[in-house]
Amino acid sequence: MQRSLLSFLLVFSSCLILPTVLNAQKGVQGNRSNPGGIIEVRVRYDNGQPGPRGIHVRLESAEGGAAGDCETREGGKCEFRPAQKGVYIVRMNERAYKEVNIRIELTGNTMGYATIELKPVGGEPIAERAAKPVGDSVSVVDASVPANAREEYDKAQSALVDNKTEAAIGHLQKAVKMYKPFPSAYMLLGRTYLTQKNWTEAEAALHKAISFDANSAEAYLALGAVYNQTKNYTGAETALVQGLKLKPDAPGGEYELAKTYWSLGRWQESAPYARKAIADMPELAAPHVLMGNILLREGNALQARQEYETYLKLEPSGQMAAGARQMIDKIEKATHP
Repeated sequence: MQRSLLSFLLVFSSCLILPTVLNAQKGVQGNRSNPGGIIEVRVRYDNGQPGPRGIHVRLESAEGGAAGDCETREGGKCEFRPAQKGVYIVRMNERAYKEVNIRIELTGNTMGYATIELKPVGGEPIAERAAKPVGDSVSVVDASVPANAREEYDKAQSALVDNKTEAAIGHLQKAVKMYKPFPSAYMLLGRTYLTQKNWTEAEAALHKAISFDANSAEAYLALGAVYNQTKNYTGAETALVQGLKLKPDAPGGEYELAKTYWSLGRWQESAPYARKAIADMPELAAPHVLMGNILLREGNALQARQEYETYLKLEPSGQMAAGARQMIDKIEKATHP
């Protein structure tokens, strides 16, 4: 390949948008009467028994945008009602349990089902786990939350299931007013602001969550995603590295850190995180674009093309689809002039 053509491809690849795993591409709007579908979630222990109340489950578009949060009720149940058709990832990332990612397609049908099995990281017996609060999304620091604040938190969770974002924010603001050291409420408030692309409020809420729970990996990872969006890449690196120290097996954090290093021009450091994100999240389309860009930097245009093609197989109508097709065409012309 001629150097001028390679240089052009590298410049063009830098223009492709890289969405964030923890951030919304578009705030999901809608209501119960006109949803894009319903995704029913069931959480259970590995012996088949229903899971506990309070397990935090996230919904993301297959390209990486946050699409909702829910928390299990009694019997380990919760649901999502996305307003748009599409491919989604149901993700459970609780402390002490292995992360679970389930791909759901709401394209030709309106119902999706996700069964999440709680598998302890250390293989601890169920009988011993059940007596501990580790499976609850409210951390040990939240154990003393008064009933009225917890009630507002629960109302916020229900509002988010119904895509009533403003109502959820109102309930969360009441919850932290009733009980200031409430890290889980600040965490959810930060994520909710993040879905609105309200970076300033999201950052403030996530800093509050961390101030009350310095071991919240999810808060650090979400904060890193906010910093990526605001182009504070130095801050993003600090937050994401800390989040991954607390939870090394968080593929969403790996992808975010790969994006950070790419944006800082440190593509060699970006490469292993991008590869790990792809290995851990094969159903996620966006990391393949980043990997294609990195491969171009390595001078491997043919493998880069394969990554862009993989993205298109996963998300043929995705927000980076047009750019990926252009890259494939340009690589074809550069390698076969």
